[in-house]
Amino acid sequence: MMKPTDLNEEITMQTNCRSLCSRGLALGLMLTLFLAGSAQAQMGGVSGAITTTEGRRLAGQIRWLAVARKYTIATAGAGGSVVETEILPDKVAKIEVPEPRELAPALKAVRDGKGAAAIPVLEKIARDYAMLQWDEPAANALAGAHMQNNDAAAAIKACEAVIAANPEAAYQGGMAILYWQALLKDGRTAKLTDLLDEAIKKGGREASAYALILRGDMLMEKKQPRDALKDGYLRVVVLYENVRSAQPEALYKAAKAFEALQQNPNAEKMRTLLRTKYAASEFAKKL
Repeated sequence: MMKPTDLNEEITMQTNCRSLCSRGLALGLMLTLFLAGSAQAQMGGVSGAITTTEGRRLAGQIRWLAVARKYTIATAGAGGSVVETEILPDKVAKIEVPEPRELAPALKAVRDGKGAAAIPVLEKIARDYAMLQWDEPAANALAGAHMQNNDAAAAIKACEAVIAANPEAAYQGGMAILYWQALLKDGRTAKLTDLLDEAIKKGGREASAYALILRGDMLMEKKQPRDALKDGYLRVVVLYENVRSAQPEALYKAAKAFEALQQNPNAEKMRTLLRTKYAASEFAKKL
């Protein structure tokens, strides 16, 4: 038969065991949560998905490593570990990243002529989303905001942060046009000439059309309206008629160049085409 003292000792041991087990479970849970949090912290990056050229789709936290020039995509593995996969740019078929919620209001601010207030937000998006789909729209708007402030040098810097990772952005895509305009305003005509030549050769028809318009602008700055027509605006009007987005600007500026040459009948022909074919454009509204 168990003595009272032995019974008390056993009850005490069982109580201590239950207490230790409870503490152990709590510590285990805390450790699991800590490791999970550590994994998330290690992963960093931006939530999204990459589809490779082999058709494989990976979803997780994506980062662009500028120095190594590659993507990494990380997911939380078992036990709080991080599984990280490296992908080279030429193996990427598609990147899907949700639009940052701050981007749309910032873009609207720039469109409304209030770009100065949006600059800090756009700088952060351009930095955080480098090579992740939303850096170019943010940098484009950021450059536009700086141009509204008559700060071409800052606009160039904003564009070149993207171009450092994606050199093709200097001569094709939506940001390129604003980059060229900033270079022209800043007087960097040698660099601009090289980029326009590159765009005309490699950038596709839309990029080529806008490059020719910028070439015309550059020649007008040099007080050479005849060359601006021959090597710029009229080439777009005649040879790039199917690039409708570029036609209103080319027609408007061709009219201005003809006026500079005192060829008013030709200038009126350009204005008539602009009014009849592109009446809703911003350039028709300037007439």
